Amino acid sequence: AVLAIQVSGGFFMLVIAYFNMQIAGIVFSAETGQDTSLLRVLAFLSGMAYYPLIYWSLMGMETGLLTIFLMASIFFALKYVRSLESRYLFLVAVLGGLAFLTRNDTILYFIGLWVYMGAASLRDKGGRHSPFQHLAAIGLYFIFIMGQLGFQYLYYGDLLPNTFVLKLTGMSFFDRVQNGLGFVWLFIKETALAFLLALTGFCIQARKDKALLFYLVVVSVLYQVYLGGDPWLYWRMMAPTMPLLLLLCIDAAFALVRRAPISNMSPSINLKRGLALMLIILGLVSMNFRFLSEISFRSRPYQVTRNARNVNTAIVLNDVLREDATVGVFWAGTIPYYVDNAAIDFLGKSDRYIANLPPDMSGAAGFFGMTSVPGHNKYDLTYSIVTLRPTYIPKLFYGGQDVSPVIGDQYVRVKYRYITLLLLKSSSDVNWEKLNLP
Repeated sequence: AVLAIQVSGGFFMLVIAYFNMQIAGIVFSAETGQDTSLLRVLAFLSGMAYYPLIYWSLMGMETGLLTIFLMASIFFALKYVRSLESRYLFLVAVLGGLAFLTRNDTILYFIGLWVYMGAASLRDKGGRHSPFQHLAAIGLYFIFIMGQLGFQYLYYGDLLPNTFVLKLTGMSFFDRVQNGLGFVWLFIKETALAFLLALTGFCIQARKDKALLFYLVVVSVLYQVYLGGDPWLYWRMMAPTMPLLLLLCIDAAFALVRRAPISNMSPSINLKRGLALMLIILGLVSMNFRFLSEISFRSRPYQVTRNARNVNTAIVLNDVLREDATVGVFWAGTIPYYVDNAAIDFLGKSDRYIANLPPDMSGAAGFFGMTSVPGHNKYDLTYSIVTLRPTYIPKLFYGGQDVSPVIGDQYVRVKYRYITLLLLKSSSDVNWEKLNLP
């Protein structure tokens, strides 16, 4: 199943590239002239040229699927504005609903899309479009939203997911934004050249469809600031909109060289194309510069070594733990997926008690420019380890807490098949005979 999901990420990247090319064909068709074919090729390539988007898609995160729904929605929204055919309107509604089910925060992108399409409907003087169709499409979109909220309430007893409480409560708005700015600062430095190039092109020839693309890119950045950051410097929240930023860079590069004082003779046209390509490559390299060692296979992808260790730990735990054992984790993904036992999440993604704690603002749970990392800043090891007593734990300390003076002697460190484990001493839920302890 894991391999199938990761392989699907490669297919997702190709679909993203296709829709990026289609969007470019609509938005920039009036400006490209002789460069139409070259722009379409560059647009396709730029759809899969941003390493963090590739990384998250191939690692099996929802990022690639979400990007497909977003890109397809943009494409059909652009088609709708030009034709006012209601089928495109309802396609956006369905794709938007699927995007919401993939990740709720996509509603921020679709606010812009609905406003963009609604403005086109209001400008229609030919009577080709009824306002009721627009309302019906929005209603269809909200059926997805209400359906998920209803399911969450019936299944969990809450309208909002536990991770909302975990990440967005307890920290003041000011602290969260300050945290987010600290995290996003490196991203801003990495993409500054691309943003400057894209903005220059927009200023040369501003249009509503380009403004829509800019809106989506900027919203992804502002939303990351609002969230207060992220545990990974691989721009998970911004990655879905980066193909759009690259589209704007491509358009800007051609717009700039078209205005260069070079004659329109054939050699000069090739020179202009060469200069445009240089500008595009410069913007692309600046965005990916920090990841070049991974792109060139000179280093292993981010966290692959740790992921392998977690998988191996899970395999070992399945071998040494009995059915009623529990596993305590800080990394609440890999090990709980593979083990056959109940898991206790020390950082609260699936623990209401932890999620409702006040965040640690001391700096002990802060990194990557953040004083307090959302999703990693609420913990109570006395509750998670001392009270719940998991059969396995990875360690006895985290952030500003260390329970080893209280319970350390109740856990024994053992090595089994080259993996070190901390197991609850004398627990009947451990197959001690397999460990060959003295």
